[in-house]
Amino acid sequence: MTTNQPQTLTLEELVRLALPPDTRVWCESDWRARPVNWVLSISATESARSQACDFALLLPPYPADLAAHFSQWAQIGVASVAMLGEPDDAIVTAACQAQLPLVAIPAHTPLRALERRALEFVLARDAAIEQRATQVYQQLTTLATENAGLPAMAALIGRVTGKTVLVQDKRLNILAAWFAATENAARALVEKWATNPTNLPDEFRDRKRAAQHPASLEQTLPYENRARLITPIVAQGMARGYLSLIAERGTFQTFDQLVAVKGAAACALEMAKAKAVSEAEKRVRGGFVEALLAGNLSTEEAESWAKRDRYNPAGKHTVIVVDWARKEHPSYRRLETVIHGIKRPAMLVHAREDEVIVFVRLENETGIERARLIAETIRHQTHAEFPNDPLAIGIGRATDSLIRLRDSYREARQALSLARRLASPTPLYFGELSVYRLLFLLERHPELDAFRQEMIGALIEYDRTQRTNLLETLAAYFAHKGNLTQTAEALFIHRNTLLYRMERIREISGLDLDNPETRLGVELALRAHRLLLAREES
Repeated sequence: MTTNQPQTLTLEELVRLALPPDTRVWCESDWRARPVNWVLSISATESARSQACDFALLLPPYPADLAAHFSQWAQIGVASVAMLGEPDDAIVTAACQAQLPLVAIPAHTPLRALERRALEFVLARDAAIEQRATQVYQQLTTLATENAGLPAMAALIGRVTGKTVLVQDKRLNILAAWFAATENAARALVEKWATNPTNLPDEFRDRKRAAQHPASLEQTLPYENRARLITPIVAQGMARGYLSLIAERGTFQTFDQLVAVKGAAACALEMAKAKAVSEAEKRVRGGFVEALLAGNLSTEEAESWAKRDRYNPAGKHTVIVVDWARKEHPSYRRLETVIHGIKRPAMLVHAREDEVIVFVRLENETGIERARLIAETIRHQTHAEFPNDPLAIGIGRATDSLIRLRDSYREARQALSLARRLASPTPLYFGELSVYRLLFLLERHPELDAFRQEMIGALIEYDRTQRTNLLETLAAYFAHKGNLTQTAEALFIHRNTLLYRMERIREISGLDLDNPETRLGVELALRAHRLLLAREES
């Protein structure tokens, strides 16, 4: 059976919570866990008044033989001796030799007021610590009110706890950080470890479950005897992020746990405020995108509005349209959140009820390749979060006018439609779909199927009955412009194996691939087959 006995105040708690921030401690041994039962103001000549576990505040002036008294205080079992100002080397040496913690308090600190404050912590440790944590929470909410932001809040938490602080969003991106001097050398390691999803405690991986967790969790880091105290940042019944304190293992105290919980609550308010601002900005951006696509803006109006939304109207632009590839899928709001998380510059994101539109400002050096990179990043990031929910992505052609983004949007929509029809695992660029655009017009005409059968029907049947992949081989051959070495590498087969397959293709189909007209017809037939196969399987 356990009882809730009041805990004894430790010297570390007293120094950290009751003494001024610039207080320093000298000691050769570990002093942090020393118990403090009383706070006593004495002169150096009044050593006899001291008892075991006393925190002795030495009243100035200090005698020349002060160093000689430390061994006597150590024999009594005094918890620590504190003095005003910087001690000289002889005093520090004497304290360290006696293994008695010497506390140096800033010179102009009023000792009587300090004594009263320290006694409050000794007499009612739990209540005093709770009160101090509440004061920290009030300071944090003041910072939020003053729009100081998460970095300032993390710095305050770090200063009062002496621990490294990380504030992360739900995807573990670091929103703010404050590193203690002892942790600066390991900053890169800490950030890499903390942003790895596999290191999140099991209790916090489900964000609804994390919101119901009553307290912080302590984890061991895999290096330098470090640990972290991690607390979910909860808003509206969901973990919206995480607050972590990182320090030497075994050094987390009650105050740290309280500040972590209260700090997470304050960060939740700040994040909710930031989210409200973001939502308002999204509505403004959405208004701009909708007005632009509706053709309701002049060139001057479009450029002015773009600048207000911090989108540079100069140069070339294009549109990416993103949609879920299947009928059953997560919400578009969640898709929009993933895209916003990419944080690429020169992007404007707007979610509709059935798609997400991305305006992209292109760079002269990379052109449309920038849009391809962003589209691939969207696909990769979404797959990481929703591995069973594929995307369809279309990219429109570039334009040097904002008001002509309407045309790029329509092209991106057509490319997206084809990407969905073909179940394309990669984003499709409208500028490369000219042949498919023609084939779309013939999709339901019987001549298209007849043409496919005439050109590659024998290969289709052979692959079906023999379970071979000659059509895939032929498509790779054309994709690499007939280069046998590159084709073999793309198919992960030996060059001799490719030569054998190409010979079988000639034997089965009767095609003369050396004839330019035949090659053109076969390439068209392969594209027609892909289009018709997607329709047949839908």
